[in-house]
Order: sequence, then structure tokens, then C-alpha cells
Amino acid sequence: MIDFENSVLGFVMFVLGVLFLIYTIRSKQKDGKDQFGNLIEMYFGAIGLILMGLFLFIREFIKIW
Repeated sequence: MIDFENSVLGFVMFVLGVLFLIYTIRSKQKDGKDQFGNLIEMYFGAIGLILMGLFLFIREFIKIW
């Protein structure tokens, strides 16, 4: 049986990760400065949100089959 909360949480995490990644790319294009390497950490955070969201979302839908 599907855990609806995990699938919704995974989808929300995926969407937030994509939005966070888009925001980070746009801010990098606007400023062009990354003095302390903070953007690298933001990229890894966004990619981590995307991966964890996909993991939760796909894991719940594999249970259907």
C-alpha cells in the first residue's frame, strides 16, 4: 500500500529542488561573483533535494507494481 505522505513529500522536495536550482543559476548569471564558494554548496543542496525527492516519490510508486 502506498504511503501518500511520502509520495507527496517526495514530489514537493523534487519541485523545490528544481526551483532552488533555477534560482541559483539565475543569481549566478546576474552577479557572476562567488567569492567564498557558497554557490557550490547551494548547487549541492538543490541536487540533494532533487535526488531525495525522486527517491521518495519513485519508491512509493514502485510499491504499486
